[in-house]
Amino acid sequence: MAVWSHSRIESFRQCPRKFYYRYVKRVKLPEEPETIEQFVGSRAHDALEWLYGEVQRGRTPGLESLLARLRADWDAEWHDAITMPAGERPAEEHRLETERWLGDYHARHAPFDQARTVGLEQRIAFDLDDAGTVKMQGFIDRLSIGVDGTWQIHDYKTNRKLPTQQEKDADPQLAYYEIGVRRMWPGQAERVELVWHFLKFGVSITSRRSPDELVSLRESALVTITDATGRGKDETAFPPVESRLCNWCEFQSICPVRKHLFQVAELAPNKFANEPGVKLVDQWAALDEQRRQLKASIEKLEDEIEQLQAALAAFAEREGVEVVTGSEREATVRTGESVLFPRKTFEPDEAEALERQLRASRWWAEASSIDRSALARLWERRSSLDADLRALLEEFARSEVRTDVRLRRKKG
Repeated sequence: MAVWSHSRIESFRQCPRKFYYRYVKRVKLPEEPETIEQFVGSRAHDALEWLYGEVQRGRTPGLESLLARLRADWDAEWHDAITMPAGERPAEEHRLETERWLGDYHARHAPFDQARTVGLEQRIAFDLDDAGTVKMQGFIDRLSIGVDGTWQIHDYKTNRKLPTQQEKDADPQLAYYEIGVRRMWPGQAERVELVWHFLKFGVSITSRRSPDELVSLRESALVTITDATGRGKDETAFPPVESRLCNWCEFQSICPVRKHLFQVAELAPNKFANEPGVKLVDQWAALDEQRRQLKASIEKLEDEIEQLQAALAAFAEREGVEVVTGSEREATVRTGESVLFPRKTFEPDEAEALERQLRASRWWAEASSIDRSALARLWERRSSLDADLRALLEEFARSEVRTDVRLRRKKG
């Protein structure tokens, strides 16, 4: 039976294909090298785990003891395979920054008597459903009980960005742990709070969840788990979902969304440009750009034509002519009154009222579902129409004087 976790649930929600690779097919990829951010996070967690372990044993380490422990672990665990992005600060600067974080934490919490530590890296294992068929687990950085009896679930973060209170109030991870704590210590963990310590900023964010919120979280998780387990083992049942998270996915090299990108990423410039897929996309992109430019040119020409039509209409009115001659072609300028009826696109209410009345009349077939041409034909012979139909058309018709300017071949 699969044991579920916060990361397993979120993996399926973010991208079913990623979930398939990791938990269904269990794809084994070459191990990714440790990044400097991961290394720093591990060292900070280890140092604080040691600190509270000492407190559990009745000792209160000073800041220098804490920093000495960090430096010893840093030197012991450092290896040359740790990746440092181009332009990144030297490793020594990262160590000094981590020391500043721990120094700030020590100053804010010493002598560490705000709560009694129950467990460090505490494993939480519990049934998510009442029937006991869905198992879930997680690991709490530090589980403690405050002086007022409140159970506290602590999590240490080395994020480069400080989240908002609203974001953490909606964060499900520690809330899952709260469900576990309440189930593992029933009758004791009556009050629980979730605490995130953002070491870089010297800020702690605390959140509490209501019973209804925990029920909703649990039910939502069970829906996701039922969906994921019900898809079987067919890869096509787990479609990829493209998002910004793809940039950090370990399965980019085999996922259909990113696979081609990885295939061509290391090619030399001349080979890249001649790769079949790259060539096809580049050809399409070039044509699409041409189309965009042509469309812009056409729109500009249409604007210029409208300006010329307006100028010709003004010229014809001023000169009292209806045909204006050019070198090879000529323009006709006709001004007349036309009738317009409500259109569904621009006057939906009026058009609906007209159609409703026509449908109830015996002239509906001739009006052709208020086709504009049919209505215009009816209007042209309105003098001979039934009085009721004539009155109906007059209610909705509106006249408009329009000047029609057209270009034609020269005659004569």
